Amino acid sequence: MKVKIPTVDQVIATNKYICEEQGNPFNLLDHGKIESAIHTAFYPGSYPFSAGGIAKIAGALCFYLVQAHAFMDGNKRTGALVVITFMNINGWDLNYPEEEENGKSALANIIEKCAASRLKKEDLIDWFDLHKTDDF
Repeated sequence: MKVKIPTVDQVIATNKYICEEQGNPFNLLDHGKIESAIHTAFYPGSYPFSAGGIAKIAGALCFYLVQAHAFMDGNKRTGALVVITFMNINGWDLNYPEEEENGKSALANIIEKCAASRLKKEDLIDWFDLHKTDDF
């Protein structure tokens, strides 16, 4: 099965949608950062692409998109929606607690840690792999 990879235009469209839904202005700061995030996550021969599987690739892609801060607003939400869509179109989903002690989902909490640089890329990759499911 060939892996379906998100495009830069799809990531931008996702952020635009998120901003419009929240009533916030859409503002792309750096097209190149999105391109770099995608290329880095899907670089052949590099981990996790070479040996990881869809969930691990999704974790890496999420890390790079969130860390890139390519948009004025919605970077975390864009990263989350893009990688969940990526997993879904490639036959996978995530199964995680919808509400933790702080009232946020486990996905929201882990992505916030990523955005605040309180989480290593490998830890996010492992989290996605641990929470993957093909039941959806």
